[in-house]
Amino acid sequence: GHDVLWWLDRMVRTRAPLVERMTLNLHDHFATSNGDVGDVAQMLAQNRTLRRHALGNFGALAHAILDDHAMQWFLSLVYSSKQAPNENFARELMELFTLGSGYTETDIREAARALTGIWFDWDRKRWYWNADEHDTGVKRVFGKRGRFGPHDIVDLCLDHPAHPSFICRKLWSYFSPAPPP
Repeated sequence: GHDVLWWLDRMVRTRAPLVERMTLNLHDHFATSNGDVGDVAQMLAQNRTLRRHALGNFGALAHAILDDHAMQWFLSLVYSSKQAPNENFARELMELFTLGSGYTETDIREAARALTGIWFDWDRKRWYWNADEHDTGVKRVFGKRGRFGPHDIVDLCLDHPAHPSFICRKLWSYFSPAPPP
């Protein structure tokens, strides 16, 4: 509970209230919980990532979230292999983080293949890229074909025509109950 109290205290005492408000908004947008992650240090690192990008480029934040270890645990990206790609991160990336609509189940399955290869070594307590578990085959996402890797999928979502209006509506809704004009 001390991490939550620390953050509440910071929000109340800050000299940069918009940064703290956006950090909270982004925590809601990229929803994770320590109950599922089980590592306060990783949750605090995610909080720092959200704060660092709070008023910056959303694309840079989306790439940082892909590399965020708390998110990787939360959405089962760790140990997603070419033999059994996990669709959780791909689905949330499209549905909740970047697009809202405009994608298919095939896009999710193909993106999940591209998101394989993130691993954790319990003995050394470190994350690493496991090239042997990454699906290097050609994938088709949003009608585009390629040998996509994890960051390519983020770029494809950011370049999708549904992204700008989705993210504008989502961010707007944190400040106003009325829909944007």
